[in-house]
Amino acid sequence: MGIFRLSIVFILLLSSTVIQALDLRVRLFSASEVNETIITTDSIDFSLLALNSEGQIIDTIYDVFAADSLRTFYLSSTPQGLALKRGKQSLGLYKRLLFKGLDSLQQFRIKANKRERAYYGDIEIELRSNRLYLINRVNLELYVAGVVESEAGHVPELEFFKAQAVLARTFALKNISKHAKEGYNLKDDVSSQVYHSRAHYTHKDLIEKAVALTRDTILVSTDCEPILSVFHANSGGHTVNSEDVWLRAIDYLQSADDSFSIGVGSYSWTKEISKERYFNYFSKMMGVKNDLQFQKALLNLHQDGRESHFKYDGRSLKLTKVRHDFKLKSTYFKAEIKADKIILNGYGYGHGVGLSQDGAIAMSKRGFDYREILKFYFQSVELESLRFRKHP
Repeated sequence: MGIFRLSIVFILLLSSTVIQALDLRVRLFSASEVNETIITTDSIDFSLLALNSEGQIIDTIYDVFAADSLRTFYLSSTPQGLALKRGKQSLGLYKRLLFKGLDSLQQFRIKANKRERAYYGDIEIELRSNRLYLINRVNLELYVAGVVESEAGHVPELEFFKAQAVLARTFALKNISKHAKEGYNLKDDVSSQVYHSRAHYTHKDLIEKAVALTRDTILVSTDCEPILSVFHANSGGHTVNSEDVWLRAIDYLQSADDSFSIGVGSYSWTKEISKERYFNYFSKMMGVKNDLQFQKALLNLHQDGRESHFKYDGRSLKLTKVRHDFKLKSTYFKAEIKADKIILNGYGYGHGVGLSQDGAIAMSKRGFDYREILKFYFQSVELESLRFRKHP
């Protein structure tokens, strides 16, 4: 396949020239309110700039050079504006600031809400409704490496990291306009992709290698559009149809047997629930009488394969609702009575749609490459190079 088969809009967005220089705007600490933060630069000269409401530079506040030892800045929300200090020195009040490095490998450490993170790229801070919005301007490939480490950096498997890199890149490009009205592209939490730092921990080098070897490669469907590149921790031995979780059927996200996920990682789990609560819950949610016949039917929900609903007397309850309300690791479970308890013996962790991370790790360990891993978990898809080159 060639990129010329993509839609005109996608061609304009992802031409080879644009891709090489594509920067994302990612909102940091997006799951919480930030009222104050500390920003420290670790290396390389950079400038601290004041911006107007349109993001245009209106003043250079500070130039920091390699020999400058005082490289930490304190920012806080005040009723008068965004207060900026360097050490004990007040540098004034602003609406919007930009910490801009000389290149994309500028490194910053950011501390907010008692958590410290490290990022490449530029850091923009804006005061909105008395809260600080922190935006990381970062190159796509550096962002992908950070996502791979944040989402899956615990097992040093190159082919697994390659598969995760392709999925992270695909997700970013498919959702690049998701938060355009809010002034950024993506968040750093699970509502987008977890991006809690640049790649810089134990397996940093292997992750960066995986990103480089899959550079500019995404996963596309038969109509040449970037896929919904979802994943979960463990399928429990069977992946799930997309329509069983999100209502809409997607042809490349259909249930399949997954022997690679069996017995590895977070494959199995148990949960105890009081018998009274369990039976009453199903009875109330389904509007049926909580009698012995109903209870026996519940206990006979053995799920030899993945089920989407519990059905009884012409009524049904979606198991994703059960998972949410009982805080279960998956919808894939069997129930048994033990004294006054219901014991749920479950399999898998997560929604079950798309790639199973534990299964993909097992495939990588067994010698499968990232292409084989991706095509095992996503049906009728192709790897697409955005720069007209052979796949690595």
